[in-house]
Amino acid sequence: MYLSNSRFKRRAGLSVLYFIQGIPQGLIYFALLDWLTSVGFGISDIAIVMSLASFPWTFKILIGPFIDTLKSSKMGKRKPWIFFSLLASSLVFFISSNYISNELSALSIGLCLFTVILFTSILDIATDALAIDTLSKDERGISNGLMWASRTIGVSSAAVFASFTINEIGLKETFLFFGFLNLFFSLFILLIRENNDNKLLSLKFSNKIKFSYYKKTIIDLYNMSKTPIFILLMGFCLLSNISFGMHYVSISNLYIVSNNWDNSNLTDIRSFGLYIGAAVAIVGGYLSDRINPYRVIIISQIMIAFVFLLIAFFENSISNFYIGSVIIIVISALGSFLMAASLSLCMGFSKTTVAASQFALLMSIRHFSRIVGEWGAGILDYNDTSLSNLYFIMFLISFLPVITIYRMKHFINKT
Repeated sequence: MYLSNSRFKRRAGLSVLYFIQGIPQGLIYFALLDWLTSVGFGISDIAIVMSLASFPWTFKILIGPFIDTLKSSKMGKRKPWIFFSLLASSLVFFISSNYISNELSALSIGLCLFTVILFTSILDIATDALAIDTLSKDERGISNGLMWASRTIGVSSAAVFASFTINEIGLKETFLFFGFLNLFFSLFILLIRENNDNKLLSLKFSNKIKFSYYKKTIIDLYNMSKTPIFILLMGFCLLSNISFGMHYVSISNLYIVSNNWDNSNLTDIRSFGLYIGAAVAIVGGYLSDRINPYRVIIISQIMIAFVFLLIAFFENSISNFYIGSVIIIVISALGSFLMAASLSLCMGFSKTTVAASQFALLMSIRHFSRIVGEWGAGILDYNDTSLSNLYFIMFLISFLPVITIYRMKHFINKT
């Protein structure tokens, strides 16, 4: 399939890549997290695991310039990175499958997941750059919605399957299966071409590699990133994920420990919520195209804040299956709605000359924001902060990115 041939092929090809990207995240951030809580891991332990697993996302700023520099393969500009990242992550799953099942500690699990996510982040950067390369300005919003929806479906499908296999056949066997799955996807990627003149598989470069371009990429990135509006955008990314980072490391404890949910039931409902989120992501992308992403971000961020406030006041009501399920679904839907608009906003500020680097910088900051939230929740839990107080803090923090977005919108209107 040639991505450059039609709008449908671009959207379909990119959606498949985002679906694949979501597979290991469904295992790590959903099924494994819920299972670890069920076997005795507290919020501070989960914070160690999840922050180590999330940390490679912050390397995007270092990886992006390499992807922008090494883009003269006969396979295409981005395809080699996508292919080799999937191949490498499959090997990591194979190698760590035996170790992770024998050494069940927060540090050892976190280090294994760190390596998996490192290669997943390379896949993510290359896919984002491919999207910026191929998508026209008038289709970015809806395409981002479709891509985020596809990623969400990948996360959800993997989460449900991984929850079943971990509980039924064991952690080692689950990791082995995901290793084979990523190996299959790496071979599947060979069938996708960016342009008609690209080869299916080639280790040759069409031009001589000039590593001096890496320095030029960094300089160009700096020059494009020092403008006032881009600084505000970086500020938004830095603040946008703190409350969600706190939520992600707290949700399993909130449901399983405080409200006696079964870990597999929690994973199933969270996965179902992701399907709802996938549909909402498309709507968020569409509205970002038709209205503007600023308004979508402000509305969804405020709604998320008040959901956190409801949890803070009615923590014990989550023991009711239906109330707890509705809360999960609403947070998932609002999170996807927000994410589609945020991606559209960030992609709109990324120039194709340093597409991978500029977009990677913004996404690195977003993921660092999540790590700040994860560590923040872990520290607060270590100091015996109650779950209701944690969620009240999330409510307050959720307004910080709204302030930044208002400032960005005002700045653009003035100029």
